[in-house]
Amino acid sequence: MNNTFAFENNKQKEVNIKTWQLFLIITVLSLLVSFAFQKFIMTREVYYTLYGGQMEKYRIDDFISLIRKLQIWGYIATPLIIWLRIAFVSFLIQLPFMLKYIELPFKDIFRIVAIAYSVFLAADVTRFFYLYFQQSGNISFDMLSFIPLSITNFLDKSNYSDLSFAFLSKINLFELLWGVVVYIGLVKTKKKENIDCALIIFGVWLGILALSFGLSFFIGVIS
Repeated sequence: MNNTFAFENNKQKEVNIKTWQLFLIITVLSLLVSFAFQKFIMTREVYYTLYGGQMEKYRIDDFISLIRKLQIWGYIATPLIIWLRIAFVSFLIQLPFMLKYIELPFKDIFRIVAIAYSVFLAADVTRFFYLYFQQSGNISFDMLSFIPLSITNFLDKSNYSDLSFAFLSKINLFELLWGVVVYIGLVKTKKKENIDCALIIFGVWLGILALSFGLSFFIGVIS
């Protein structure tokens, strides 16, 4: 993680951000978004709205207490989770290069994917503000699963199966922007033709999508 990402201003001065600093910034921002979501969105009133028809009040209070205790461990695990996500995607991107015996250091791909991760942070921030300006008593499970700038925002969920709707929710502007950022990063390495870089990104995106749906299906079967 010793590479630097140079931002150049009009005076030709460079500000260098090392990869570990970039990772630290991503982690801190993720923690802030997560904390804000739990603090301002998932209020006690929202829990009562969501579970009021299923549980007694004292059980909801116990559930809230449990969730808030687990959140502490979630905050602690956030850096590791983010690193694993970036590293896993980086490995999937590097694999086609390895199969073609093209040398592209893992740290370079890791940096590209880390930069692209900021797109998902922007999506989380957008989702936060969407929910923040909703009335607490009106927030539902469907609203909590809202995907910003997704094609599903224009579709009637009742016309689709849960699996189909979940797949369609992945077709959104932020996923596209993520692909564009990674594409630009790979093209700059000059290790493959532009079309090959695009195909690699599309293949990785489909692979991750298939894996996530496979895990969801497996969990649904055994639960």
